[in-house]
Formats: sequence, C-alpha cells, structure tokens
Amino acid sequence: MMSHSYKQYVLGMLTLVLTMNFLDRGLVMLLLEPIRHDLALSDSQLGFLTGIAFALFYATLGMPLARWSDRGNRVNIASYAIFLWGLTVMACFFVVNFPQLVLARIAAGVGEAGAMPPTYSLVGDYFPGASERTRAISIYWLGSPLAQLIGFVLGSRLHEHFGWRATFLIMGIPALFLAIIVKLTIQEPRANRSDLQTVRSSPSITDVMRVLWKQRTTRHLCVALVLTFTISLGMHPWYAAFMIRSHGMAIDQLGVWLGLIFGVAGIVGIFLGGYVSTRWFSRDERNQVRLTAVMTALLTPCFVFFLLLPESHQALIALIPLVITFNFFLGPIFALMQRLVVEEMRATTLAVIMLLANLIGMGLGPQIVGIVSDRLMPMVGDNSLRYAMLLMSSLALWAAYHFWRASRTVEGDLLLTTRNRTDRPLDRVALIPETARSEQSI
Repeated sequence: MMSHSYKQYVLGMLTLVLTMNFLDRGLVMLLLEPIRHDLALSDSQLGFLTGIAFALFYATLGMPLARWSDRGNRVNIASYAIFLWGLTVMACFFVVNFPQLVLARIAAGVGEAGAMPPTYSLVGDYFPGASERTRAISIYWLGSPLAQLIGFVLGSRLHEHFGWRATFLIMGIPALFLAIIVKLTIQEPRANRSDLQTVRSSPSITDVMRVLWKQRTTRHLCVALVLTFTISLGMHPWYAAFMIRSHGMAIDQLGVWLGLIFGVAGIVGIFLGGYVSTRWFSRDERNQVRLTAVMTALLTPCFVFFLLLPESHQALIALIPLVITFNFFLGPIFALMQRLVVEEMRATTLAVIMLLANLIGMGLGPQIVGIVSDRLMPMVGDNSLRYAMLLMSSLALWAAYHFWRASRTVEGDLLLTTRNRTDRPLDRVALIPETARSEQSI
C-alpha cells in the first residue's frame, strides 16, 4: 500500500513531465516571428513547421508507444521519452535553414509522443477512485498552463539576452535531469501485481477503436475532443504573431503577458473545471458533460472579442476568459474517458484520441490558418491572420454539439462499462460494452 505522500509526489513528478513535454510548444509560439525573420519564412511554411511536420510523427508514433505503455513499464517509457525530448529541443540551437528546423521539430515530436500515454495511464493507477481521479487528472493537466507560463516568461527573457537558438538549448537541459529522477524514484504499480495476465492480454488497436466508435458516448466525446483540439492546436502557434502584427507588441513585453495569461488563467480554468465537477456534479456525469458543452460553445464569442477589440490591452484582457474556458474541460472529460473504458485500454484510448486530435488539429489546424492568412494578405494586409483565426473559432459550436450528444448516453455507458470491468482474463467480447455488442448484432 503506497502512502498518501508518495502518491502526491508521483502526481507532482508526472505533472512536471507533462509540463516539460509541452514546454517547447509555447516557445515555438513565442519565437515564431523572430524565426520567420531570421530564416525568411512564409506563413504557409510556419504553418507546416508547427503543424504537419510536428504532428505527423508525434501522432503516428504515439500509437505504438501507447501500446507499449499498456503492456510494459510505463515509468521507463516516460523517462526515455522526456530524455529524448530534451536532446531534440536542444538540437534547435544548430539549425540554420528551414529543412533543418523541420527535422528538429520532427525529432521533438518523437520525444513528446512517448511521454503523455504512460504518464496519463499511471495517474489512473495511482488514483483509482472516481472523485480522486478527477482531481488527480485536473492537477496532471496543470502541466499545460505551467508550460505556457514558464515557456513565455522565461523564454522571452532568454531570447532577449541570447536569441532564439540559445533559448531552445537552455530550455532542453532540465529534461535530461528530470528523466533520471523519474527513472530512479517512481515505482511502476504493475511491478507489485502477482497476476499480469490482463497486461499481457491487452486489447488490439482494432478492439479499442471498435469500442470507442460503437459506444455512443465515447464516439461523440472523441469527435468533440478532436474538434476542440483542432481549434486549440490550430490557433496555438499564432497568438503571439497576431499580437505582434495587429497590435505592434514587442516579444519581451508579450512574453510576460502571454505567460501570465496562459499560465495563471489556464491554472484557474483547470482548477475551476475540476472543482465544479467534483463538488457540484460529483455523481452527475450527465450535467458534467452538458456544462462542458456550454463552456465549449462560449469559445466562439470569446474569440470574437479577443480578435476584434482594437486596443492591445483590451485584446489581452479578452484572452483571459478564453484561456479559462479552453482549460475548463480537461480534467473532467479525460477522467471520464478513463472510466468509460477498461484499464487495459486506457493508454491506447488516449493515443487514439490524440492521434486524431494531433493529425487533424495540430497537423492541419496551423497549416489551414497559415494558408488562409496568406490568401487574405493581398486584401487585408496584416489583418489577414485576424480573420483566418476568426474563421477557425467557429468550430467550437460544432464541438459543443457533440459534447451535448455525449451527455445523453454517458450514465448508461458508464454503468455498462463498470459491469464489464472484471478480474478475469480479458477476451475480445468482454472489451466491447453491451450497447456496442447489441448494435453489432443488428
């Protein structure tokens, strides 16, 4: 039996791994304009760099690494992945042209792909109860806003003194030490189990995808999450560029603003979502998901205010509720996804969702914004990015619709999944919820 203090330590370390895992994304967003000027790149090239070049390898490698996580030692996998991530981010110091930068981002995507599935799965094992898991997953997702806070604030200061290449070099070094600490101090829970039959019999990717599609709740949640991540990841590289072009802000000033907003507001959003879900709707999953639908629909008007307000400080203030809203759903929805599938599908389920979210959201999102911005440039000049981002924000209404549809079936599907979660060895039939099996027989 692990002590409470050790479990909290593990949660803190796993959150730190996720923080490091996301750190370079904030750096790329912040330093996109100096990179563009230094290497003479177009918006379409920047969209490819932050989109397809990174997402293709991140997403496709995430699947086999998640399969490994469902069967192997997740602590080892996470430590190896974050070590590789540190090396590849440091490699940006040596790039002198666009192809080299693309290769460096591809390598970083390989490192990032191996960190999230094992750490996400480990949180579920260390915190098995429904309410404690929601709180733990909410804390775990703090890694995203913490990465923004550190990346923007520290990144802007490092860039001011050393330039963008040295900034990447310095920010990658801590990952090497973190990898060693994780390897030496975190215990793999599976090592304590006398029966590893379920681990060795983990379901195939086909089984996982069949369950996710046949179960109505997970089907709608997957679509909603992919759409939400398309907005989030598609917009992510362009916030700093928008503020620089449309509002004339300097990088050192902008880094502090964006760091505080994405960091502090992101933390508030995650805590608020976790608090509301565990305090107000701890046993009411239907209204948890409905609240997520409402918050997601509010993203579109939040974007309208942020993108159309004329003054820079007005736009930055409008960014605060936007970031809070974006982070609100992370803890409750990802905790719910763990409960909707059996344990042996946990990491692979995340990998399937992130595969789609990253291929579509991270792969196509920034590219689409960049292409639309280039096409609008002759007509509206530097405001082209403003209107390209505005068009992308309308996807939030579509995502909200699917969250609302998921709320109609979530309670029944949770009950059926609980019935299927047994201690006997896995078989293909037991993996598929009763509602899915009935649909297949029709």
